[in-house]
Amino acid sequence: NYYAEAEYCNGLFYEVGHAADVVIERAKSFENKCHVYFTLIKSLGAQYKIQDAICIGFNVLTQLGVECSSSPPDRNAMVKEAMEIKMTLTQLTDAEILNFREMKDNDVTTAMKFLQILCVYGYLAKQQYVLFFIITMVKLTLRHGICKESCLGMSSFSFALCQFYDFEAADRIGRLSVLLLEKCKAEEYRSYIYLLYYGNVRCWNVHVEQSLEKLLHGYHVGMQTGTIENAMNNASCFVMSSFVCGQNLVELKREIDWFRKKMIEYKRTIAHVGSVILTLGVFVSNMLISNDCPSLIGGQNIEIKRFLEQATEKNDTIAICHAYMVGCIEAYIFGEYELALNMIMKRQEAEKALTRKSLYFGMVDFYDGLVYLAMARKSNDIKWKLEAGRALSKLELFVKTGKDNCEHKLLLLQAETNSLMEENDDAFSYYESAIIVAGKNGYIHEQAIANERAGDFSLQKGDPRASGYYGNANILYLQWGAQCK
Repeated sequence: NYYAEAEYCNGLFYEVGHAADVVIERAKSFENKCHVYFTLIKSLGAQYKIQDAICIGFNVLTQLGVECSSSPPDRNAMVKEAMEIKMTLTQLTDAEILNFREMKDNDVTTAMKFLQILCVYGYLAKQQYVLFFIITMVKLTLRHGICKESCLGMSSFSFALCQFYDFEAADRIGRLSVLLLEKCKAEEYRSYIYLLYYGNVRCWNVHVEQSLEKLLHGYHVGMQTGTIENAMNNASCFVMSSFVCGQNLVELKREIDWFRKKMIEYKRTIAHVGSVILTLGVFVSNMLISNDCPSLIGGQNIEIKRFLEQATEKNDTIAICHAYMVGCIEAYIFGEYELALNMIMKRQEAEKALTRKSLYFGMVDFYDGLVYLAMARKSNDIKWKLEAGRALSKLELFVKTGKDNCEHKLLLLQAETNSLMEENDDAFSYYESAIIVAGKNGYIHEQAIANERAGDFSLQKGDPRASGYYGNANILYLQWGAQCK
């Protein structure tokens, strides 16, 4: 058992499989097999053999008395049950939940351990199972009491609620998971809980920048406790969040290079984690040098092309979606709107296999909306106006929860919409507001985009303010680190 765990930490996954076979063959009881099954599942997940990991997990859960089926659960039934659990938790105070009795049943606590790791790998490749895993963890906690894994169940449930845009309830349950973490002294799970709450939930309500320190801490804790997969996921989320809020590209490139070195060292370069580091690394490199066309997904970057081929072969949908999302942003910044639209179409086609899409606190809908408006202006096709309207409506919803990350995005989409409708005075007002709010909240890259779009609009109308907007955009792009602009 210990040998298998050590080889997993060293990234020697073949040795993990060999050791697991020996233990499973010789173990005299199922209880003795459980630990090596757990390590084997982690090893398979790290190799992106998700279906194999989940099949083993289902077999273990069944023997532990948890009712489950290898067939995907009914989505509507799962959503209904999730809403019922949310109402149950809403009716309980934090103190009542924190004072639940301790979970005593060994089979249940073991099942909780397997459910939490299955949540991780299910999200990466088998999302139709994820809500079942999460709901089961919370139900076992409500029925049997608290164990260390209960804080994981709560943080995962918090994460799940975001797909229904219930950000207020998600934040409350996420904060509760952190309190449970401290109560249970579950340090080995801090990395995972920080990833879920600070990396995916909290920033719907506060500025993304406020979570960066927690995500970096989650990375270090994961490395110290041997939960390498969680550490690398925190690293991935840290660099993506840094990008979302407009961190200087020179600093971001330094961080990406350092984390990528660590991922190679620990053999964690495949799947979603590797996708974020690789695609952002190429994007940042393109922005830092003088270049007149996008190369991330435009067919010019061999490494990205090879990565997409591997991701497609492994059916790594999240990695594919991420690559196309970043490619869309790069293409838009370079003014290649048809290429950007093509990236959106490919991403959306891939997303059909997912039950939970990556929104990045309004960023995805923001750039989608900008691209749709650019295409509407170019083609005058009503369908792009309708798509832009849908993106704008989502930003209106997001702003109600957290203005710091989304208000300037909404204002710029409103400016572009009014520009398209020839509502000139309103358009200028929205452009000015978008520029001011983006600057106030530190989104320097999107403040640059707002100035550039205002400059294009002013030039089109023969307004002398165009040169001022363009000048400000150039200064802001350079401050961001985008030498290419």
